[in-house]
Amino acid sequence: MSLCALFHSALPARCYEFNLVLQAVRIDSEVVASDGRYYLLVDEAVAAEAYSQLKLYVEENAPEEILSQPLRPISKGFAGAYLYGLVLLIIGALKSTNALNLHWQINGLAHSVKIMQGEWWRTITALALHADAAHLAGNIGFGALFGILVSQYIGSGAAWFTILVAGALGNGLNADWYQTTHLSIGASTMVFAALGILGVFAINNGQNYSRAHFRRWAPFIATFALLGFIGTAGERTDIMAHLSGYICGCLSGIVWVFLLRRGFENIPAQYVFGLASIALVCLAWVLAFVG
Repeated sequence: MSLCALFHSALPARCYEFNLVLQAVRIDSEVVASDGRYYLLVDEAVAAEAYSQLKLYVEENAPEEILSQPLRPISKGFAGAYLYGLVLLIIGALKSTNALNLHWQINGLAHSVKIMQGEWWRTITALALHADAAHLAGNIGFGALFGILVSQYIGSGAAWFTILVAGALGNGLNADWYQTTHLSIGASTMVFAALGILGVFAINNGQNYSRAHFRRWAPFIATFALLGFIGTAGERTDIMAHLSGYICGCLSGIVWVFLLRRGFENIPAQYVFGLASIALVCLAWVLAFVG
């Protein structure tokens, strides 16, 4: 009898699993070890049939892949992160100097009552305003990091557009929560929206989806723990804004998972998403002064 190696691995578990599969369909096979590797051997005469059975088994038992596309290189998210930081710095400078004799802070902050009365643009303009340099630096740093990571999954343009919209929705949800006069500023709402998106992506990627119970949910739990760690510290921290941003980020992530499962990850082009983000920010600020 002439034997051939149908499968080999440095780990024995998969070889023994395949061995049991072949034994179940009455194909003789055995596992042998040699030079630190394990080999699944079958008679050469039935190798083709054995291979077909194993292929069928793998196809029937393969873990479901929701985000089927491989992660993009980290560098692909740098352009969006640079633009994000640049916009915050520019608006910060305009606000601090009262450029054009405009009241950037008064017209742009998230005023819960005015938002509920229809001034929706405040949910966006407030994201670009900060109390001081430390507040600004923290949001640029964490926002850029989380934005780059989200960009790995859906591309830079789509990532920043989604983060912006989720952050705005978070501010809207926060305004609805308070109903009374509540004022807030800062990009932290969209920073935690990005964190929520990452949490959803983490439990739905091809590798984690095959893990059971706690291991599958561990990345999502980690993002929620990070929300508690960096999102509740400080005397002036708007905890509800952070939580609202995180919730809206999670919902946005679920929408993207739905789209990714249907192959929409490249439609429309990333530049369309990027230009839409810039246009939305510009429109919001125009309405802040003339609306």
